[in-house]
Amino acid sequence: MFVVNVVRHVLELDMKKSNYILNIAFLFATAFLVMSALIAAEHENLIKNGNFDKGEKTPDNWEKANGLTSFYINEEGRGRIVKMDSKVDRKQALDWMKKFKEDPDAVPPKPEYPKNDLGSIGSQEGVMLDSDLIDVKPGQNYKLTVDYKGPSAPIVFIKGFMMHPLRKELSDRYQTRLVPENPDKDNWKTYSIGFNPTAKLQDVIKMKVRIYAYWPAGTYYFDNIKVEEITAEEMEELLKQRSVVPEKAPKKKD
Repeated sequence: MFVVNVVRHVLELDMKKSNYILNIAFLFATAFLVMSALIAAEHENLIKNGNFDKGEKTPDNWEKANGLTSFYINEEGRGRIVKMDSKVDRKQALDWMKKFKEDPDAVPPKPEYPKNDLGSIGSQEGVMLDSDLIDVKPGQNYKLTVDYKGPSAPIVFIKGFMMHPLRKELSDRYQTRLVPENPDKDNWKTYSIGFNPTAKLQDVIKMKVRIYAYWPAGTYYFDNIKVEEITAEEMEELLKQRSVVPEKAPKKKD
């Protein structure tokens, strides 16, 4: 009987120890999930469908590509990406843009390329695609991120808008840009900048991303466009990387 009691006592201790370990593990798992949720919420991508994968024939929440100078294509391992060709003959591109605006379902022509790149669409107007508009929070710092590969640096704009007091429609008000440094034509690289549309222009209420490829004429690729809300500390670090003096909101008059 003594032996039986000892064994029972040991088993009870082991069960208590196991329950204690399980409780600790549960607490850690819960804390991890909570922290993950907070981080995800803090760094939510405000650009809907920033990886272009949602949507059947064309990505949701993005301007439709024209099929001559701008394209949505699939790349193995990445899914749908943006391709821009700024080498196309300028006259052909302009003529097609006009027709495409009138009939977005028209079949694009076979591209023509000038003998000299100075005759390309990239030498003047360039090629662009816009995201949907998103709301701007007063005083909020943001981070713009893009994956890019190509022969030279394109521009990824943030375009900010105010409500025109007379026309009662959105009007250009703010602009900043991300220009990739040391791009690689064969390998993807990720680039980021920090920005604050309302630091000096408190009437900016909407913004969007504009992907833009121009000169030198070439083929440019983009993926994973992100705009995220960030803290003042994160903003300061991003500005240090660009050697930019932080924007400060103007003092309110008494």
